[in-house]
This record gives sequence, C-alpha cells and structure tokens, in this order.
Amino acid sequence: MSEIKQVLVDQRARLERKFENERIIERDVPNLKKYLSHPNVLAILGVRRSGKSTLAEMLLRGENFGYINFDDDRLAGIKVEDLHKVEKAIYELFGEVEYFLFDEIQNVEGWELFVNRLREEGKRIIITGSNSKLLSGELATALTGRHINFTLFPFSFSEYLRFKGVKIERIKDTFTTPSEGVIKRELENYMRVGGFPEVLKISEDFIFSIFSDIVYKDVVQRLRIKRIELFKAFAVNVIKYYSNEISLSKLSKTLKLSNNTVEEWFNGLVNAYVIITSERFTNKPREGITSPKKVYVVDPGFISSIALDSSKGRIMENLVALKLSRMGENLFYFKGDNYEIDFFTRDKAIQVTYASGKDEIPKREIEGLNKVKARDKIVITWDYEDKIREINFIPIWKFLLDSND
Repeated sequence: MSEIKQVLVDQRARLERKFENERIIERDVPNLKKYLSHPNVLAILGVRRSGKSTLAEMLLRGENFGYINFDDDRLAGIKVEDLHKVEKAIYELFGEVEYFLFDEIQNVEGWELFVNRLREEGKRIIITGSNSKLLSGELATALTGRHINFTLFPFSFSEYLRFKGVKIERIKDTFTTPSEGVIKRELENYMRVGGFPEVLKISEDFIFSIFSDIVYKDVVQRLRIKRIELFKAFAVNVIKYYSNEISLSKLSKTLKLSNNTVEEWFNGLVNAYVIITSERFTNKPREGITSPKKVYVVDPGFISSIALDSSKGRIMENLVALKLSRMGENLFYFKGDNYEIDFFTRDKAIQVTYASGKDEIPKREIEGLNKVKARDKIVITWDYEDKIREINFIPIWKFLLDSND
C-alpha cells in the first residue's frame, strides 16, 4: 500500500508541475464533461502521445479527483485484485473523491468490472487508452451502453497554430494578407513536423521515440510479436503507402509473410491509431470487402521522418483524411470507369490536388466530380480558390482552418 501511495503522490506532483511549467492549449473538442453529468465512463482514446492525459486533466481541473497512470514502470505487473488497494489509497490521500482518472488502465487485465463497480457506486470516471480495442469485449458487456468514447488526434493545424502562438486576423472568412502569408508558411512546417505535442515542445527528433514507443508498447507487446525488426520494417512499409491503396496479399509476398500474419499486423497498426483506412464505396457488399483499402497516417510527422517522403499532393490528401476523421466522418473513396473520387462522404465528393492555379488542376479531377451525385462538390487545392458551376475550389489551408467540425 505504501508503494502505491508513493506512486500516486509522485504522479500528482508531476501533473501539477506540468500545468505550472508547460504550455497547455485548449483542444478543439466538444464539451466532453457533459458526458459525466451522470455517473458515466468517458473513454478518451487515440494514438500514444496525442495529449489524451492532458485533455482529461483539463476536464477535471478544479475538481477533487483521484488520478493514476498505469503506464508507470513501478506498476508493472499490477493485478486486477490490487485495484481495490489503488482505490483505498486514493481515498486516504485525497478524501472522498467524486471523479476518477485512469490513464492507460488497459495495462491491467480484467479492469473492466472494477471500473463498472465504481460507476455503479455513483463515481464519474475518465479512462484513457491507446488501443481501439479498449471498449470491446468485456467492457462493452459490463457497461451495457453506459460509456462514451472520444478519439483524440495529435494537434490539428488550427491547434498547432494556437500552440505556436500564431495570431490570425480575419473578418468572417477573409484573412488579412499578412495573416495569409504566415498561415501558408506555418502549413509548410506543419506538413513536415506534424502535431505531436512533445515534438513541438522538445525536438523534431522526438518523433522517432514516439514511433518506437507505439510500435513496441501498443502493437508488439499486445500481439506478442517475436520478429520485432521484421515488424518495424512492415510498419514503415505500410506508412509509405499513405494516400494510396494497399494490397495486403502483395505485401505478404514482398515480405515473405503469411496472409494471416500480415492481416494481424496491419490491424494492430489500425487499433493503435497509427493508420486510418478508407474503404471503397460500393453498393455491392462483396466488392467492398475484397477491394483494397486506402491508407492514411495519423500524423504528417510520421510521413516526413519515418517514410522519408515530402510529396505535397499526397500529404495534402492525408491532411484532408485526418480533418474528415476528426469531424467523425467514415472514410470512403469512389472508383468509376477511368476516374476516382478521393473522398466520398455522406454529402460530399472531394478531390485533392497540388495546384496553385486553375490551369494546373488535372482535367480528370473535374470530370470525376461531374460524374457523381453529391450535395457538395469540392476540389482542395494548394492555393487556388473559386467556384465554377457547382464545384467549390478551396485552398488546403482554408479547409483545415474551417471550424465547422
């Protein structure tokens, strides 16, 4: 019990120092605390180091809450039967708390029933996790709908600007000329370094540490992968497919791995939020299942540093995919005869092209939009803006800064 108390005290002290000494910004998220207005569980999920813990702590500032981070090496090997000791230690140190914050609690096997008991006793609970399987299986059964999950990404472009202290001047949708110049310059930098908070606070080189942590803690350990170096090569290969279709069968032949292994490893990267997939839009279920998926990467920093790529058109498409995902859209692409639509959502058809003028836009992008039915038809460009008939041409920086999430 004394060891657990020491961990709790040390972790609370680190938390307070972080809010005193580090630059903390408001995130572009909905009012998540409303989901705790009744005894409930809020699960903040997302890729490791995206700021989940900080967001959770911001929600509970001013409240008396119990906090423990299970990613602490001193808690390695803690069993579910020890969680009552954690609960008792929290009460002894912080009194009769109403809120609990459990960071990376999925490290404790069988934790779900413990959390459910606290909820049934009237406690309001936030849990964080870096694996999308966190709310599957026993938790979904134990809570029977009494939980809300929210996925947090690394900084968006607007959050990146806020963190950098960049002040933007605009009246409605019109930006001043100096602001527009600053935005474009910062976008170039954002496309290179990405939005992981620690990368922006510490060093661009920190991206490699983040990638290694994710690969090892959130995929290798979970899937008990023994061929670690081969898996790292696989992960880098998958990232290099960003903004493109990927064939897992071809990848299995290239790496001389079984189809089952490749599928398991690929799903491991999806569940760890390293990659997001887009499926082919079709009215034929079998065709949708068998068609290749398109791959997008959770942060542009991985593209430039891990994939060693700087293709602006493809990175732009990746940024659009992340923006749509933040808005809660399921990603689909559409393929017709001799044309493709990059994103086909509930009411939008979107093409992405690296173009600064009308004459630079490939004809196939326009022809594809003319062949599909959609309420909004959009071409995301680098720096060309116009509306021609029913098609809106929007610069990527304006699209990313649109606050209609």
